[in-house]
Amino acid sequence: MFRRQHRIAVAVAIALGAPSAMAQQIGFTYLEGGLFAGFVNDVGQAGTFAGNSTTLELETDAGGGGFIGGAWEFGDNLHLFGEYSSANQDLEVRGGSVPIEGDFRVTRWRIGVGYAHSFSPTTSLYGRLSFDGAELADLQVGGFNLDADGDGSGLGSEVGMIWAATPTIHLQGHVRYTSVGEIADDGSETFDADILVGLTGRWHVRPGIALVTGYELGKITTWNVGVRFLF
Repeated sequence: MFRRQHRIAVAVAIALGAPSAMAQQIGFTYLEGGLFAGFVNDVGQAGTFAGNSTTLELETDAGGGGFIGGAWEFGDNLHLFGEYSSANQDLEVRGGSVPIEGDFRVTRWRIGVGYAHSFSPTTSLYGRLSFDGAELADLQVGGFNLDADGDGSGLGSEVGMIWAATPTIHLQGHVRYTSVGEIADDGSETFDADILVGLTGRWHVRPGIALVTGYELGKITTWNVGVRFLF
């Protein structure tokens, strides 16, 4: 009787604990993608959209889209990485008796190289250097397409830490600088630099597969949910 109960207990433990049966190593070879949403601040001061002498008031609401990213680890703790995201942004234009609805698209990407150092089996500190790009495009107001696109690119950097809180749950925090993180309110450039703070969580539901979600606070604030495949 005891052996039977023991076998049942083991079978239940394996069935319920399958995702945690194997600890997932902290690594930088992966491919991920999913849903992406964001909010662009200070559009009302953007010279690209509003012009320099307009009396129109512009307000934005959060919009959604998708993202994809990946990294490849090589050498001693080095890795190459890339990220791409694109999301529509709702826009409301006030200047008359009735507000006019519109929207535009925000696209951001970056590619670069990183270095990671493991302090312990559960903690890794990393740094990254990147080349970043951003674009505001496809502005439509009241059903009319307006030629008000703008883009920019520049250098970026990031420092962060990954902590394996449990064998299957990893938490990641970072601070990063980007040359194209804020809409410029004057001058000929579309974007200004910004410093962003982010937090990401990953739950490894199976060896090599993790559910991911992240939030990054800045002048362009974003959050995402998706799936990561580790190799």
